[in-house]
Amino acid sequence: MSIDDFKGTTPAFLPEEFFDGRLEGWGVLESLIGGLQKRSTIEAEGRWDEQTQSVHFTETYRFDDGHVDTLHWTIRKLAPGRYSGAEPRLDGEAQGEQAGCAFHWQYTRDTPQPDGSTTRLNFDDWFYRIDESACMVRGSAGRAGIPFATAHVTYRKLT
Repeated sequence: MSIDDFKGTTPAFLPEEFFDGRLEGWGVLESLIGGLQKRSTIEAEGRWDEQTQSVHFTETYRFDDGHVDTLHWTIRKLAPGRYSGAEPRLDGEAQGEQAGCAFHWQYTRDTPQPDGSTTRLNFDDWFYRIDESACMVRGSAGRAGIPFATAHVTYRKLT
């Protein structure tokens, strides 16, 4: 699948618009063979800064096992359809590309685990804008380029 497959689809998924404001979300994490591993609720809030062409976006995942993971993103618009991202636990920068209703986001992150340790995971996320207030995400997580889990997340924009 290529980001170009989504050119001309609407509504457009622009991180600077969708992540600006308060959001809520829900997610499930499945193993590659389809078994449910975790469920989560998500609270998120972002603020677009026109001067720096960046959205500052914080999202907190609360998992059904009691584990909490908060991400503090700075997503910078580089050019139309091109984005980079920073987050304190990233290895390098996140890279994003956008066309039409889709946003493709890739990064490697030292991800906190319930026992207090961290695991370095590669993420490959596809966001799809459904309407003015909703998007769905299909993401994969893995190590050394080999995926071992799939995430399905739904966000709803509140403000």
